[in-house]
Amino acid sequence: MRDTMDIQGSALVERREMIQQRLLDGASGAEAMEALTELVDGLIIGRYRNGLRQLGEAAEIAASQACCLVALGGYGRRELAPHSDIDLMVLFKPDAKELIPDLVKIVLHPLWDAGFQVGHSVRTIQECLDLAAEDLTIRTSMMEARFLAGSAQFFQEFHDRYARRIVGRSVDRFIDQKLEERRREYEKFGATVYLLEPNVKKSQGGLRDLHVLQWIGMARYRAGTVRELADRGVLSRQDYRALTEAREFLWRVRALMHVHAGSAQEILTFDEQVWLAQRLGYQDRPHLLAVEQFMQVYYRHTMGLHERMMRFVKRCRTVSLWSRLARLLPAPRLDRHFVAQGNVLTVPVEERTHVLDSPALLLALFDAARARGLDIEPTLLEDIHRHVEALPASAFDAPDVSARFVKILAGPRTARTLDAMHRAHLLERLIPAFATVRGLMQFNQYHKYTVDEHSLLAVAKAEAFEQESGVIGQVYREIPRKDLLHLAVLLHDLGKGREEDHSEVGKRLAEETAVRLGFNEQDTRALVFLVHKHLLMAHTAFRRDPYDGNVLLTFAREVGTPAVLRKFLVLTAADIAAVGPGVLTKWKESLLIELYVRTMPEVSGEKNTTWGSERVAQLVREVVARMPEQPDAAWVQAQLEQFPVRYLHGTAPDRIAVHLAAIRRLSARDARVESAFNEALGTCDYAVITRNDVIPGIFSKISGVLAAMGLHILDAQIVTRHDDVIVDTFQVSDPDYAGVPPAERREQVGRAIRSVLLGEEIVEQLMGRHHRLDHQRRLPAGRKSTDVQVDNETSDRATIVDVFAEDRQGLLYVITRTIFTLGLSVQAARISTRLDQVADVFYVTDSKGGKVTDPARLEAIRATLKGEIDRFVAGQLTVETGTVSGVSLSTS
Repeated sequence: MRDTMDIQGSALVERREMIQQRLLDGASGAEAMEALTELVDGLIIGRYRNGLRQLGEAAEIAASQACCLVALGGYGRRELAPHSDIDLMVLFKPDAKELIPDLVKIVLHPLWDAGFQVGHSVRTIQECLDLAAEDLTIRTSMMEARFLAGSAQFFQEFHDRYARRIVGRSVDRFIDQKLEERRREYEKFGATVYLLEPNVKKSQGGLRDLHVLQWIGMARYRAGTVRELADRGVLSRQDYRALTEAREFLWRVRALMHVHAGSAQEILTFDEQVWLAQRLGYQDRPHLLAVEQFMQVYYRHTMGLHERMMRFVKRCRTVSLWSRLARLLPAPRLDRHFVAQGNVLTVPVEERTHVLDSPALLLALFDAARARGLDIEPTLLEDIHRHVEALPASAFDAPDVSARFVKILAGPRTARTLDAMHRAHLLERLIPAFATVRGLMQFNQYHKYTVDEHSLLAVAKAEAFEQESGVIGQVYREIPRKDLLHLAVLLHDLGKGREEDHSEVGKRLAEETAVRLGFNEQDTRALVFLVHKHLLMAHTAFRRDPYDGNVLLTFAREVGTPAVLRKFLVLTAADIAAVGPGVLTKWKESLLIELYVRTMPEVSGEKNTTWGSERVAQLVREVVARMPEQPDAAWVQAQLEQFPVRYLHGTAPDRIAVHLAAIRRLSARDARVESAFNEALGTCDYAVITRNDVIPGIFSKISGVLAAMGLHILDAQIVTRHDDVIVDTFQVSDPDYAGVPPAERREQVGRAIRSVLLGEEIVEQLMGRHHRLDHQRRLPAGRKSTDVQVDNETSDRATIVDVFAEDRQGLLYVITRTIFTLGLSVQAARISTRLDQVADVFYVTDSKGGKVTDPARLEAIRATLKGEIDRFVAGQLTVETGTVSGVSLSTS
């Protein structure tokens, strides 16, 4: 017996491999699933019949009348991907109960031995009815029940009773429950079709949307497939074709993912996207990667699937008696051509052709919906989509069309309206570049959405600032020309997907759009600047020191006017917020606001940039009041005079008081660490107060300790006073704690810093003791390289070193340790991590405190840093054994 089963097992594995190879050789998803289903059906039915014969004639007779084997869920739908679960149910009458355990064992064990994932249940008909009435998942799973073996008559009895008692009952409630279930799945797996790493089954537009359509179709019309729904006229032929094309595409993609991963892989990761694009024959173009082309097709299918599902579900809801009566009454006309029915705006049949042929009336339709907060009827959106592409481009250049579009851009509800226009393919007739970026992914882990989704979401984020009470909300409300702002936000990334830099392409798009919309010279100049330079404010705020006079003056000259600065702040914040959930942190927001506040006096002419005696006196009073010892005001003023102005500008009086208290207690060879949790930013500040000669490489060593303790450094303020007292403040996030880290944790970090600075321990020992695995998943290899840039023009007081590299635990320590070993001192730093990438900036000086001016040395600094970072990222250099050009990096 055992030898026979082994032969069957090897034959089964061989047949599975043959099906998978057929798929790799070009078989359709439908063909692969059909073959797999037939293979499993044959195995299960054969085992069932053989098992009954093994149990004896009496068992065989009893089972033929009292039980049957049923396929459920995806297996019931005949949709088995290579590593899908097999969902089986043994349906039995109570008098056959003793037979079931042995039968289940005989049927299931060979499946488990062959590597199939099998879920099974054993139920009576009544248990099925009771469970389905309580559990939504069980209800839909058994709606797709398919007979396999046993008593066909008994299965038919189950089918009929289930259809009467469960399938057709409370259909509207069932629809509401399934939509709520999908809403929760969207929250978990992706609430937009344009997620960059979607779940092909459960994200919006995935196969689950098709399942929902079929379940609701079965409940409302007793037609459980798209073919049956089309045959009965419930689905249009156009919808049927689009749904079957999307289904086949997703079936094949999912099956190939299973084969490639060797498991039930459902998430279309960046790695899978690259492999699938190559497997399906896409090739890189100069301006568009193969993977980006593949994902555009993916998004086209999933968007169409999701929208058709939602329209179908809406039609399946029961119309109330009152609504039916209301439809018999004349509906109120809007702007002569439109009709409002509840919260839906539509166009009467007799007016539809006239409206569809007129861009001015189409814009008026969307504007009317925006002004009244109405939705445009889904079938009308489909009509617009089909019709608008045939209209000549010249028809959209009319002044009345442009004026109406500008009115829509002015808001409110601009983002919602633009989104509807985009779905109807109307937006790309007004801004042709939108057609290029439709479904265009951004192949990185920083952006979470496609270019078109990101652009529309950025407009929504900008509008949302209206309701915020902070500085950005106040600035948004002060902007009178919101149409100009919203247009700049909409255009800022539309240059992507071309060979040329997207900012340069965006500049031309902004110029063309301004001409099309009839903007005057001043508005055109503002729009072009905001689009062309949309990265400048983030670059300056996150990678330059706003207390450097040169930096501030250069930025202010670029911006030019207060009106542009206000729009620039909102655009930048909205752009970052639309990258993905949680990307616009409170810390980043504060850096943008800091730059905005410091720049406004420069561009408005109302300058107040010096610290006069009144301001110093006020600060002294505030600091004295916050210090526990209540020191002499003259001592406090003398201490403050030792600090650079940027420290006084950027440090709150209560923190200055803490720092001065530590300085007051500081002995000759000592180091003190003061920590505080910033509730507003959700970060911790660690201020290290010591003397410059306590140990070489102070900044490097502190960075190493913080990395060893698992802290993520967001920013660092480095201050060396005239009397050689150092006050270095690190703003960090602590991923080990969701809220306020406990006092013991902050004390532990403080002790570790102090121990290293006083020479009691070295960083390498600390890192070894607190080593953490780097769990970050990365993009496919070869897509990024380390870039080190040296800027000797921006600042008068220091050489600026920009570092862009893949993030690794301990990388900041490697960078700062290399800088120290090269004989440089870090005067200021900007630390920024974008998921898998760091973009760190260091203001460095030589041993004499000045800029590095020798070109050969500047190149040596750049090359050495790049080399050490590359070696570390590649795993060829560890923090314990690193060297720079043969010189040990150990700073102990």
